[in-house]
Amino acid sequence: MSHAFAFERVGIVGLGLMGGSLARGLRVLDNGPRIVAFNRHREDAERALADGVIDAVASTAVEAVEGQDLVVYATPLDVVREMMEAHSEGWGDATVTDVAGLKGPLLRDTAELGFAAQFVGSHPMAGGTATGYESSSADLFSGETVFVCGGEADSERIGAVQSMWQSMGARVRPIDADAHDRLMVWASHLPQLISNVVARAMAEAGLSVKDLGPGGRDLTRLAESSPAMWSSLLDEASEENIRAIESVQSGLDVLREALSERSLDEVAELMRTTREWRKEQ
Repeated sequence: MSHAFAFERVGIVGLGLMGGSLARGLRVLDNGPRIVAFNRHREDAERALADGVIDAVASTAVEAVEGQDLVVYATPLDVVREMMEAHSEGWGDATVTDVAGLKGPLLRDTAELGFAAQFVGSHPMAGGTATGYESSSADLFSGETVFVCGGEADSERIGAVQSMWQSMGARVRPIDADAHDRLMVWASHLPQLISNVVARAMAEAGLSVKDLGPGGRDLTRLAESSPAMWSSLLDEASEENIRAIESVQSGLDVLREALSERSLDEVAELMRTTREWRKEQ
């Protein structure tokens, strides 16, 4: 085992955009591991095998996680939680991670299951609106931030998971799970929901995507996202999501009032403030 990659055997559950990209990224490493994967749609796993991206197709998710050094769950949050409860006794001494968008629920679950020392939460800030293995790529994580929430895990396991992401060119950002989850509501959930609402308003006004310029296309890009990956995330963080929505609603109310009173100086001040915020980044 090298310093850069500490796992010889990796089991991946889910070969969609994230899981497929992880497998591809691991495959091109000089010292890459043996990869066993399970996917709900077996044809995608068979394709990954034919592509040389994985070494074996598991018939079940349980088969994919047993006997591994690292287990990666690349499925929606609710599915990860169900599988962890069902699989934990089969992990052995494996380090376990995931790619779901919230970390608090998983750290709590593994603590209740008695496996807190083995679980290191991961959340790559990478991806897109496309789904499925066919959308995956070996460089998806290159240059992107991956949040790592070590929780109560052993320091060696945390370091090994961080090194895995770094080996694929990612920028690792250690963070507390609660801080991560609040950040995700404002930085990820809120933009997604705003994109959906704006897209619906445009559609109801009779617009189509071909009517949009770059700004409209950028603002509504997330409207293409799959609801399946969002339902459990939005439900789990519902209270903070409501606070975020109320904040935007308050801002829209102020903007509507300013426009109704022709207070364009107030609108301009809003634009100046947000422009400066963007330029600070």
